[in-house]
Amino acid sequence: MSPSRRWLLPAALAWSVVIMIAGIVAIGAQDALRPLYGLADPRVGPAGFGAFVAHAILCGSDTRRKWVLRIGLLLEAVRLLVVLQLGVPFDSAVLSTGYGFFAAALGDFLIRREWRRAALAALVPLGMTNAAFGLAGIVRRLTPLTYDGALYALDSALRIPFSKSLGIAFADFPPLAALSLIAYALLPGAIAAGLGYEQYNIERREARGVGVNLLLAYAVSGSIAALLYILCPATGPSHVFREAFPRMLPDASTVTWNLSVFAPLSPRNAMPSLHFAWAVILWRSLKGGRSWLRKSAAAFAFLTALATLGSGEHYVVDLIAAVPFLVALEAATAHRFVSGARRIAPLATGILFYALWIVLARNGTVFIPSLLENPVVIRILALATLIVPSAVALRHSDVAKTINAGE
Repeated sequence: MSPSRRWLLPAALAWSVVIMIAGIVAIGAQDALRPLYGLADPRVGPAGFGAFVAHAILCGSDTRRKWVLRIGLLLEAVRLLVVLQLGVPFDSAVLSTGYGFFAAALGDFLIRREWRRAALAALVPLGMTNAAFGLAGIVRRLTPLTYDGALYALDSALRIPFSKSLGIAFADFPPLAALSLIAYALLPGAIAAGLGYEQYNIERREARGVGVNLLLAYAVSGSIAALLYILCPATGPSHVFREAFPRMLPDASTVTWNLSVFAPLSPRNAMPSLHFAWAVILWRSLKGGRSWLRKSAAAFAFLTALATLGSGEHYVVDLIAAVPFLVALEAATAHRFVSGARRIAPLATGILFYALWIVLARNGTVFIPSLLENPVVIRILALATLIVPSAVALRHSDVAKTINAGE
């Protein structure tokens, strides 16, 4: 029995199409489809390259892989010439690599009528096309005020300047910044490749990961996070403090801890950090896989964490809160063979600890003065948030025993 429900992939793709149609109606076809026809979007390109990797994993034929690679290289060369002629900066043109490979991979699947694999390849690039005007845009319009001051104060209460130190390190050591930010930008491609690898293992009934349905986890978390960003809207220190980040950040006592206008035009994507959560879930989906794959995914997650802080896109508490969030997400979106009893502890624990940080952020004037005076308290809370949910999270044995037994 396949652990994936067959309707899930068509439903996810259909939802992406619905969002795209809504964007076309709301802002016009030109703006809504610009990430596709513009051929230089930093989200769609990497996602397309991930679809190419997924094709290489799933197609099962070296001949097909070689032809798709050759056609993809040719199409990419043409794309680069076109976008450079149109005035796209060279670095943007290079960082959006993937369109040609995506077209070659998707075309191969469609020609051979491998419809589910074609849908899987198209899903993430299509979703990235919708990113600019989808749920993220709605959340920003609904939340003109944010809790950035409270999250910044919670960071300051830890008395360990992670964001400031990493921001300075990025400014003083560009290779570290470049490597981390490349990993950050490649997440859409990594997701697409991860979905292909998961499908490959499902088809062969191989025990990989901790039992999480990656497709469901990514689809559900994007929608849930939109609601959470409305519940506790925030942006990030580089958006709020701009030129003052990272070297001249203000004292936390001088920043308002209530809902206030900080960066009304910036995206609301602070707590939890989905970039970090998704990278970690991707790494955990490789449990039981080859060592080099697991180590590569772990390094990718680590670099993603560095990028979220060093770029000023996130507060430290965003990453701390991401841990219980992803533990609960894994439990909620696990495959059917993971029993309900096994889900209860990680689901309840994850929700409880994530809710704790929501309460602290939304009630900053009540809790933050005491936390600033007693940093040991918030340090204990942070360690407990990292350790306790992780201790009850799903394990590789949850999937290995079931699949190996043929259940």
